[in-house]
Amino acid sequence: MDLFFSNLLYLILLSISLPIVILIIYSRKSSNPYLPPGTLGWPVIGETLEFALACQGGNPAKFVKDRMNKYSPQVFKTSLLEANMAVICGASGNKFLFSNEDKLVVSWWQRSMKKILCFPSVFDETLVRDNFKPPTFLHQFLKPEALQHYIAVMDPMAGEHIKIYWSPLGEVKVFPMAKKYSFALAFQVFMSIADPQYVEMIYHPFQILTQGFLSVPIDIPGTAFNRALKASKFIHGELLEIIRKRRMELEQKGESAPRDLLSHMLSSLHENGDVKSEMEISTQVIACFLRHTIAQVLSSRSSSSTWLSSLMSIAKS
Repeated sequence: MDLFFSNLLYLILLSISLPIVILIIYSRKSSNPYLPPGTLGWPVIGETLEFALACQGGNPAKFVKDRMNKYSPQVFKTSLLEANMAVICGASGNKFLFSNEDKLVVSWWQRSMKKILCFPSVFDETLVRDNFKPPTFLHQFLKPEALQHYIAVMDPMAGEHIKIYWSPLGEVKVFPMAKKYSFALAFQVFMSIADPQYVEMIYHPFQILTQGFLSVPIDIPGTAFNRALKASKFIHGELLEIIRKRRMELEQKGESAPRDLLSHMLSSLHENGDVKSEMEISTQVIACFLRHTIAQVLSSRSSSSTWLSSLMSIAKS
């Protein structure tokens, strides 16, 4: 009898909840003349799982292409990481975004992303002031004239990387190896850190942070988001030590100290003239590396063949 009433209770709850869930899903799919076509997916999680699966499968572009074919090749709506958004596609969409930055559109990071990136003590502040934009002087380090000076660093690093990580293997997974090489190269060029053991030590937490950055933001032990929070705390601790040592080096050596991206960050000021704190600089460094890593992931299909051809040509030379 108890089993009967228990099952009856489950059936009653199911009959009540199922129409509510269907109504919520239908309302999220319903058309609105002021919104682009598309769907917001499931309540709370939206279409985050579909996007995460596409990224894990090595083809995140499929998530976008499928919705471009289904809804619109110009723009569609979706919901990722607890945030409703519109995805603008195509050449005209890219032109609109890049020509209207800080005019009609502004740089924006979702709340869970900021929770991973910044310190808890400055979390509320960073929700108001965007500290995740690339430094205004970053283009000075990436323009063609500057890149020519990096050849002397890139060439021997590429050869050493192939010797250690490629040559001993019978089969090489190009994309993971290329990510590891570019991460070490970025540490060398932007922060003047060439110790391979240290770079290897901090590379793994960065990968955990990247995986959790695009995961469902559920902060319980064992989830990718929770692991990313722990990795972020560790990385910030390491970066703070690097920043403090560099600040002392700049004060003691002056112009003879390394003049890389980190030194420029320490010398730069806010628009109002305030000095940037060490926590802000640490957050900005992680954001720069993260932008680079996500850009690699989103272009993974083409990058593997490009890296393979370029690195093998270096090896032959």
